[in-house]
Amino acid sequence: MINCAKVAKQPSVSIIIPVYNVEKYLAECLDSVVNQNFRDIEIIAVNDGSTDNSFNILKQYMGKDDRITLIDKKNEGTGLARNAGIRMAKSKYLLLLDSDDYLAHNAVDILYNKMLETDCNILIFNGLDFEDYSENRCWSKNSYFDLDQNDEDIFATGLEWIEHTGGEIQQPGMKMYNRNFILENNVEFSDTSAGEDNYFFYLCMIRAQRVGYIHYAGYYRRYRPGSCITDKSIKNTQERINSFQYIASTLDLVSSRKYKNIIGKQHAYYSSLLWVLCMIRDNVNDRDALLSNYQRCNLQDFIRQHRKTWQLYILYFFISLPKAIRPLQIYFARTIKFLYKSRSRLL
Repeated sequence: MINCAKVAKQPSVSIIIPVYNVEKYLAECLDSVVNQNFRDIEIIAVNDGSTDNSFNILKQYMGKDDRITLIDKKNEGTGLARNAGIRMAKSKYLLLLDSDDYLAHNAVDILYNKMLETDCNILIFNGLDFEDYSENRCWSKNSYFDLDQNDEDIFATGLEWIEHTGGEIQQPGMKMYNRNFILENNVEFSDTSAGEDNYFFYLCMIRAQRVGYIHYAGYYRRYRPGSCITDKSIKNTQERINSFQYIASTLDLVSSRKYKNIIGKQHAYYSSLLWVLCMIRDNVNDRDALLSNYQRCNLQDFIRQHRKTWQLYILYFFISLPKAIRPLQIYFARTIKFLYKSRSRLL
């Protein structure tokens, strides 16, 4: 079901918000959007089968602001919800906003004008993250992406940005996209409930010919109980393993051997972290079930094929050890988690 806003003309920016059971956080997200000082926007909220009060909150906001379009659909995951919003969008530029996050009040104005100035396929910007596990929010001291003022001088292809950043700029919300670029290149999220951000990122960056950066923290990202990124459940880990085939398939889009190797290494590191998530399970049955799926989906073999660094050689050595010395693998995996937890929210 689609309830359409009455838009007099083509808006300049479409903000797409997938919504699923976020009644506690949704008002803060929507307030940050409807109160933007840049008014020429359309807001496409996609209710992905919420079972809490989220849908009613969306209807209330829609009644107060005719820039909001509400799509109500069955629950199929964030990726397909975003795809529905992208297809509905009418503007020249797109912003993707998670419904438990929010924007700075002048974010759209700054990003829109920078896009007009630079004519990028994709404009990367920055953000701040905070943990929302108690009454007091705990804010990170650093910007979300490890980029600075000097990176504003870089206008390059997406592949060159992948090399420059090590691929560690995958969050889809901290970018403004040229909508025609997305449509002409058939860029979509995968139909998985985890790992869809990685797939979308590589599809975009592999095809983008002009990518820029503005050193501006306009996106506020919340880490909370129950969100996808903080979900360490068996189901979520299984889904990440199953979705790796989509991520790995992006290598087929790259003709350059240099960039094939670079992206292959990045995918191999991600695959290694998934192995760590499997191995650190306390429940033996859960661990064995995850590792069995890991093998069945050929993630270990992918690492073997793309172990181009000494770190990947070490990771592959421990991953490929026989089950008879499983305690050593567990100890190694827990060490990796301890060393890298501050660098990867996946752990």
